[in-house]
Parts: sequence; C-alpha cells; structure tokens
Amino acid sequence: MWIAKIELLNFKSYQHQIFEFPQPSAGKNIVLIGGMNGYGKTSILEALYLGLYGKEAVEHLGRAGLKDDIGYRKFVERALHRTATHTKDESMRVSIQINQSKADGFEVTRKWFFNRSGGWTGEDEVVIYEVHDGNRGRMRDADRLPELLDQRFIPAHVAPFFFFDGEEVKKLADQSRGEQIRTGIEGLLGVVLLRKLKKRLEEFQANRSNGISVIDEKKLRQLFETLTHHELEYEDAKHKKHTLDESLESLQVQRRDLLNRTMQLGGGAGDVASVADLVKQQADAEVEIRATDDALDDLVAHKLPFHLVARDLREELLKQVKEEIARDSWDSGKKSLEPGKAKFIETFYATTEPPLSPELTADQGAALQARLNAAWESLFYPMPKGCAAVVVHEYFDPTKRAALLQAMNGLRMGAHDVIGLVVKRESLEKRIRELTNLYTKIEGVDRDGSLAKLKEELDVVIKTLDQRQRELGDMERQMSGLKSTIDQDRAIYDREHGKFVQANPVKSMVGRANCVCKLINELIPQLYELKVNQLADAMTDVYKKFAHKKQVDRIDIDESGNTTILDKEGQMISLDRSAGENQVFATALLGGLADISGIDAPLVVDTPLGRLDSTHRANILQYWVSDTKRQVILLSQDKEIDRDTYLAMEPNVGKTFLLQHAEIGRTIAIPNEYFTELTQ
Repeated sequence: MWIAKIELLNFKSYQHQIFEFPQPSAGKNIVLIGGMNGYGKTSILEALYLGLYGKEAVEHLGRAGLKDDIGYRKFVERALHRTATHTKDESMRVSIQINQSKADGFEVTRKWFFNRSGGWTGEDEVVIYEVHDGNRGRMRDADRLPELLDQRFIPAHVAPFFFFDGEEVKKLADQSRGEQIRTGIEGLLGVVLLRKLKKRLEEFQANRSNGISVIDEKKLRQLFETLTHHELEYEDAKHKKHTLDESLESLQVQRRDLLNRTMQLGGGAGDVASVADLVKQQADAEVEIRATDDALDDLVAHKLPFHLVARDLREELLKQVKEEIARDSWDSGKKSLEPGKAKFIETFYATTEPPLSPELTADQGAALQARLNAAWESLFYPMPKGCAAVVVHEYFDPTKRAALLQAMNGLRMGAHDVIGLVVKRESLEKRIRELTNLYTKIEGVDRDGSLAKLKEELDVVIKTLDQRQRELGDMERQMSGLKSTIDQDRAIYDREHGKFVQANPVKSMVGRANCVCKLINELIPQLYELKVNQLADAMTDVYKKFAHKKQVDRIDIDESGNTTILDKEGQMISLDRSAGENQVFATALLGGLADISGIDAPLVVDTPLGRLDSTHRANILQYWVSDTKRQVILLSQDKEIDRDTYLAMEPNVGKTFLLQHAEIGRTIAIPNEYFTELTQ
C-alpha cells in the first residue's frame, strides 16, 4: 500500500496544495520533500494524523514527536490558514488517498467548519470514497472509518511507529530504555484501548448499579468517584512533570551556553566573574596549601619518628600495655571484693544454726579456714587470659596506660598518607599558578564588566534550574504518592464492587462487565510476554543495520521491557547514551515495532537524520531503501541531507517536492524540484 495523494485546503500555511505520490516500483520507494525550517514540513505529518484520526490523533501526537498538549480544539483552530476568514471560506479540509494497488484504494476527506472570527464551531464532516483506477466509487459509512483504517491501513495507536518526527524522537530516546520498550509494546498491542475499555466498563457498572439497595450503592459510587478523581490528579501531575522536564532541558542549554561564553572570555570553568573573585580563589588555595603543610609537619614531627622504631618493639609495647590494662581491671575487681571476704568468713563462724555436733577440734577449724581461703582465691586465680603476669610499667597509673594505648593507635600511617598530601600540595600549587595566569588574562576583560554580567546571568539560570529541579522532585514525590493512593483506591473499589455484584446476580450485565474488567487486568501483563522475544529479534536485526559499532550481537528484552545488550560471547555491554546513539536505539525500536506489527504501511518521517553522523545517516537510509515495496516519505531541510547523501539516495527517489513561500505565511510545493545546490 502507499499514500497516493494528500490535498490540503486552508490547512496551516497551505492555502490549497495537492501532493501526488507514485507507487513504489523499480526500487524507487523514496519521496523527498525539502523545505527550510518553518516552511510547512511538519504540517504534512500533522495533516495525516488529523485527517485520518481526528480527535483520536491528539493523544498519539506526543509519541510521534509532535505537540500534544494544546487539545484538539486549539489544534484545529491554530491550523486554520490565516486568510481563510478574510476570503469567507470558513472551512478547512484534508483529503488523503490510500491505494492498496493501482486499481483499488480509498479516500478519506475530513472537513472542519469555523465561524467568521476563526473559531471552530465544533462541527466536522468525514466523507469516505472507494477509489478504482483513480476514480471515486461508492461512498462508505463515515462511522466505519476506524474499522476501515484498522483493516486496510494503520490503526491510530500504531500510527506513531510509521509517522513520526525523527528529530523529536529524542523524547522517546531520552526515556529509560525499559520505558521505551513498554511504550512501544503497549502501542503495538493496543493496551491503551484495553485500558479505555476497562474505564468505560467501570463507568457502566457504576451507572447501571443505581437503585440496588442490597449493598450500599452510594458508597460504591463514592469509591468510584474517588478513584477517578485521583486518576485525573495523577494525569494532571504527569502533564506538569512533562512541562518541568522541558523547562529543565531549556535551562540546561542556557547554562551550557553561558558557561561556554564565559570560558571564551577567559573565565576558566565559568566560575570566575571578576578579578576580585580570582584573587579570593587564589587566597583560598593558599590557605588550603598552608593547611596541607601543617598536616605534613604533623606526620613528620609526631608520627614518623615512631615508625623509625623496629616494628617488633612497637608491637611488643602495645601488647604489654593492653595486658597491663587488663591486669589493672582484674586487680581492681579483686580488691573491691576483699571486704566481702572478711564479712563472709565472720558470718560463717558466727552462725550457730544448725549446730555442729560434735564441735570442731582446733585442727579441724584450721583446715576449714584454709579451705575457705582456697575457695575464695579460686574466684580470681588463675588470672583471665590476656592479663599481664608481670607489670613492667609500674610508673603508669591505669588512666595513663589507656592514654598511651590510644596515642599509639593514632600513630598508624602508611605511604599513601604522605603521598596523598604531597599530591594535594602539588595540585594546589598548580592551581595557584593557573589562577595567577588567569589574573593577567582576564584583568583587561573584566574592566568592562563582561564577565561580571555573564556571571549574573549564569547565577539567575542556575538558581532557576535549582528551583525547577526541586519542583520536579516534589512533583515526582506527589506522583509516587498518588500512584500508591490509586492502587489502594483500586483495591478497595474492586473488593466492594465484587461484593456488590455477588449480592445482585440479577444485574447480569454488570456482572459480565466486571468479569471483562478482571480479564483485562490479568491480560495486560501477559500481553508483554507474547511480543518481547519477537521484538528483541526484530530490534537486533534493525539495530545491526543502523549502528556502525559492530560489537553488539543481540538485544535481549525481559517481560518488564528491560533491555540487555550482549556481545558475541553473550557478555553484557554498555553503550554510551549520546544523542546520536539514543536516536539510533529509538529508531531501531520504531523499526522493530513496525516490522513485527505485520503492517506493510508507508513510513513518513519529519527531520529524519537531524542528530546523526554521516555513517549512521548512510546506514539508516540504506535500511529505508532496502525494502523497495515500502513507501518512505522524508521531510527534510537542506543541511540534513547534504550533497553526497542526496546523490547516494537519488537512484531510489521516485519523486521530489520543494516547499517555498509564495508570500509570508503561504507555502507552495513545487513537484520534481529540490534544493538546487544539492542537485547540481
């Protein structure tokens, strides 16, 4: 199949324009539409979405890299050509003809109506004709358009894999790669449609359950409304996060630009705003070098001498001190119990009950006394392990021994301690020399305030960036909290609704809707398993054709959408996340998804090669021209496809158009023309 014709009337900068495209044949499957930025290339891509999918297109524009945050009404009103209301032609029209063969096809025309002030009336009209041998045939029911597109062209949820902005695909490439995979598979399998169906079934259940009193119907409805409210809050937070992400990206670009300009003026890393700042940095470095010298002196004066003593002697001293400390502790315990011994023996002999009969003789009393003394001494002897048998350092009291042990433990040092301080000192000396050189270099520049002004601008950007990052963190925490709340709301609602349906079997339609909702909950996780292996094979094949780094042998994808990139030995490898590599990965994902979709549909790519180097450009173009039966429409500016690239792809180009301004705000397309400097 191929797009045979696009006709635009009062659409954006096109007052009236017809694009006619040939059937891909004889290897000529490329249509090249050239135009400078702002000349209407992206408008062609948007016209395809709006003309074919209407309101349904808006939710898919973001995934295709197009603006998706202004709503359908604003999108339509902004698309109306500025002269339409002046000429009293208060309508806008997009017609698209799609052919399955030379003989068979269909044409979709969508028309919007406006009031005299350019506001959309809310009315549009869709007309569908069968096309045979280039002529219109019977009219089809407009309500069957989604079904027609599903069966004979591209469903709306799959369209972003075929119609997309190659430069803005970075929105996909900048996500985590697991998120890219999940987004792609959800689109391919129609998970979005399943979730919509589930939401409508839940609304149906809530509405049809009115009047049932067995279970508290009012409570059930309140639970559903609470769940819906939190889901809407989450979507709103998600939109705000998207806006913050874009703001952060813009601020980061500003910061890089200001830092580069500062360095060009001799401001080092961008943190030098004036000569005064430079002098302060030099003074700080000198203070730090003095502190380093003091640390070196401390090592040499207090620690190093002890390391000149034989190691065996130091260890023997430490061992003796530790054992004497243990001996002190043992002696103290023994002495503290001595008064108790005397009291024990005195009490023993003074006790008369029970009486001893016969009385002990003098020898027996002495023997008993000896045994009591021996028993008492056994409480303390032999001394515990680790106690010094002989106290060598009697001149130390117990507190001094502990202080000595602590001091000796603090004397530990290695070569790395000295080397680290020496390296730090050399680094500081180098920094001082650099600052001295910079002082001379920027003194003249700083007199006119150039660096100071840049520093002020940079400070504002950095403060704003910090604020946005805090706001983003708050928003992410809010979204996390809402997600937990939604999960909890969902669990409570499902439980109560289950009771509700069980208690009201007469409401069989409500029960069946509930069964479908449960089926969808179970089905969505299992859908991933159906396609991840197939997608991994397709992505691997496409990536190898794109990338000029040949170490990648396979891309594996698990059921959660997480990817692992493997080399020929099956070992995981990590590629850089540069803009070009990300775009190659994301484009390979789109190519793999398009392949496994089983749809032999055209590709329409706006700014297809914007961030790629020459090798990646050549590889991707070769991939697109290799499938000679698939129509590929490229919307490019002059710097994107240079002369060599154009000459290389010219044998595969079936038709060209050059977009030009007939006047400000009005674009015309000249067929069989392209940028002159590239074709000569």
